[in-house]
Amino acid sequence: MDGLFLGGLGFAAAIAMIFLEVPVAVALGLVGIVGSGLIIGSEGAMAIGATTIWDSLTNYTLTMLPLFVLMGNVAANCGLSSKLYQSMSVLIGHRRGGLALATIGASAGFGMISGSSLATTATMGRIALPEMQEAGYSRSLSAGSVAAGGTLGILIPPSTVLVIYAFIAEQSIRELLLATAGPITIAVLLYCLAIWVPIWMGWSSAPQRTRANRQERRAAWAELLPPVGIFGIIMGGLYSGVFTANETAAIGAAVVLAYGVLSRRLSLSSLVSALMDTAMTCGALYLVLIGANLFNFFLTLSGLPFSLTGMFAGILDQPLMVILLMLAIYLALGTLMDSLAMLLLTVPLFVPVAQAAGIDLVWFGIFAVMVVEMGLITPPVGMNLFVLKTVQPDIKLTELWKGATPFVIADLIRVLIIIAIPAIVIWLPHHAI
Repeated sequence: MDGLFLGGLGFAAAIAMIFLEVPVAVALGLVGIVGSGLIIGSEGAMAIGATTIWDSLTNYTLTMLPLFVLMGNVAANCGLSSKLYQSMSVLIGHRRGGLALATIGASAGFGMISGSSLATTATMGRIALPEMQEAGYSRSLSAGSVAAGGTLGILIPPSTVLVIYAFIAEQSIRELLLATAGPITIAVLLYCLAIWVPIWMGWSSAPQRTRANRQERRAAWAELLPPVGIFGIIMGGLYSGVFTANETAAIGAAVVLAYGVLSRRLSLSSLVSALMDTAMTCGALYLVLIGANLFNFFLTLSGLPFSLTGMFAGILDQPLMVILLMLAIYLALGTLMDSLAMLLLTVPLFVPVAQAAGIDLVWFGIFAVMVVEMGLITPPVGMNLFVLKTVQPDIKLTELWKGATPFVIADLIRVLIIIAIPAIVIWLPHHAI
């Protein structure tokens, strides 16, 4: 059987299995092993499978993955993520749109811990949506801020998605984490505008609440300072060059653990629970990585990535056209699957094309993550919108579409900004100590 045809067939089979809710690791690994076996024989495929498993489990770059996951789980068991929303709602909830802004911030924090936009949307839909509706917020604004909020957490360090991209694309994780600074700043500003503009124009309602008294605000600041301080120590060390990426993960886990013990918010049972959750999450992530590596190897054997580069040959001297075409593909895939599945499927195909077009792969990693997340909230069939509809069945789809639209526009503006000014992404990684 022709390798190129087999590669295309395997890619279609992987998409079909993921669409049918077969676990991503199983879908990619199965296609990788079977496809490789058809090309080089079963013995060769099994040998490659054994080597891939060993390389994935012993890769130095990936040692930070369990530490980042442990940091998030310990933080969750200490109550840092839940208290983040409560504190922000007390401090800014009295302002117009304050609860929506608090939802964006808390969703970003929870997204850093969970690593999944869909899980963040489901969780914050249960926590923040009822409070905003009780305060008289428009259902469209409430739903839009919840659906969009989780997309920030995937980009904010520590990001397991960026670690996985760095591993697959063989890029520096430290450079990728440094590259997020500019896009995150722009995202926060644009999301604030996505909340405020509809309110100013009278399209959404967000009544002001009674301002919290001084004692309540002091208590909120006291609750807010630990997560902000921990994040500042970790990212300050990374951005200043004091810590390497792996050291950042280790120090982050140690600092959060120390906070939990010293504040007496982390009991022995909570620590055991965090360790068990970390082991299960990392087991799943490593299985996904092994599956992705097997799938990547199969695609390389089939020659599909090189054929795709050949298909782009007519526009490789026009990087903007290449980027816009990839943008359209990612937005379409966002209607079908989660962000991690999209990246695992497309990175092996798109990275050779990006290299051939002269696109910086650190920039491309940030671009891909941003566009993938935008696809999850793009009406009419963004996955986050359907998750929120499942959590809150009384919300109409038209309300979801209306609420998500300002955030999609904000995301599109952010993508266009980094396309027009790539230095926003790549300047810091290339000039950091």
